[in-house]
Amino acid sequence: MNRTIRSIAMGLLVLAVVTGCSSNPENSNRRNGQAARAVPVEVKKASKEEFAVQLSLSGRLEAIQQVEVPSKATGRIKQVLVKVGDQVKSEQPIAILDGEELQIQLQKAQASLMSAKARYAEATEGTEAEVLAQTANSLADLQNKANAAKVDLERAEKLFREGAISTAEVEKARLALTSAQTNLENQKQKAQQEKKGPTQATVDSAIASLKQSEADFALSQLNIANLTIKSPINGIVGSLSATIGENVSNNTVVAQVVNFSMLKVTAKASEGQVGQFEPGQSVTVKVPSANLTVNGKIISVSPIADSSKSYPIEIEVANPDLRAKAGMVASIEVKGNPHQAIIVPREAVITKAQSSYVFVVDGEKAKQVTVTTGESDGTKIEILTGLKGGEPVVVQGQNTLSDNATVAVIDPNQAKNAAGKRAGGQGQGSPEGQAHPAGQSNSTGSPEPSATPKG
Repeated sequence: MNRTIRSIAMGLLVLAVVTGCSSNPENSNRRNGQAARAVPVEVKKASKEEFAVQLSLSGRLEAIQQVEVPSKATGRIKQVLVKVGDQVKSEQPIAILDGEELQIQLQKAQASLMSAKARYAEATEGTEAEVLAQTANSLADLQNKANAAKVDLERAEKLFREGAISTAEVEKARLALTSAQTNLENQKQKAQQEKKGPTQATVDSAIASLKQSEADFALSQLNIANLTIKSPINGIVGSLSATIGENVSNNTVVAQVVNFSMLKVTAKASEGQVGQFEPGQSVTVKVPSANLTVNGKIISVSPIADSSKSYPIEIEVANPDLRAKAGMVASIEVKGNPHQAIIVPREAVITKAQSSYVFVVDGEKAKQVTVTTGESDGTKIEILTGLKGGEPVVVQGQNTLSDNATVAVIDPNQAKNAAGKRAGGQGQGSPEGQAHPAGQSNSTGSPEPSATPKG
């Protein structure tokens, strides 16, 4: 609205110039020609000042932790202990499977372990005194039997020589002596072995058997523990596919748990913006849909541009009250680094065909100057090349100019007064609202009033 009023006022000023000039017969033709050619413009000086842009990026929130919860066992679901939306702690049960067969396997593994422990103890602790005494008694008994068998053989041989018994009976007595001597020898070796203790091979075998039984028992215990499906993290149950009575196999996903206490937003910075961000930097994060403003911390700045020529930036955001949700739009705001720059009003810069330029007033002419622009805060824009500072730059009327066009610099305050008086019916010849030759400006960059044309 203000821009429209100012444009109307400038048009009225031009009309006032033409009318005022025509009242002087001596200068009428000359002034009418100049007024017809001059374009009324407003100017402001390009200034050197400290400049910092409030950068604003946007992205969508996502959970830093989002895990699927699989079953680690095969069986039928006996219980479901949570529902979607429930908060759960790490290791909290979500569902329980029926495991009768696994319970039986655990009992068998436990019995096998007990047996292996007994064999290991026997192999490593040596032979008890009672067993040694029994072995000694057996040895003495077998010695007596061997002696008796020898006596019986000698008697049988004597009787055979006397013709009292047959050869078969002598052979029988000889075999009985051989058997008794063999048993006696075996018992002697056993007694010696018991005194020495178990061999290394026997001990190694007992150890191996014990370790195998312990592993089998531990595996059975783990299988029983896996019947209870637990959440691996703190979070909220995002989805739940477990149903009582359903059969599930190993690695079947039964739920999804999401940790919303910490969220992440990925924003994209342009080539000119990415230098304003660095890991560890604190930024302001706003989530309009949750009416939430919190501090965030940059966790990574990609050194490589993506396909859109932008640089991804990841920001970590605390969400202690869980107001923000994954998928919501978040804006990231950070004040840029203050630096000395040449600044002009944003509207002064005209961009066409990928090139930018401004019009600088020199005397009564407007010179088109090509410029390179930097960051803009929406009101002001940084000029990187093309200006040195202090130049009067056209900020109103520039869109109708061409290079080297004749201009008349208008004081914006006089333009407003002229507009007001026109609306109130003031005469066309009043001095307010007069156009002035470019270059007759005061110290603030606004032109000084010129003399009223003589009538």
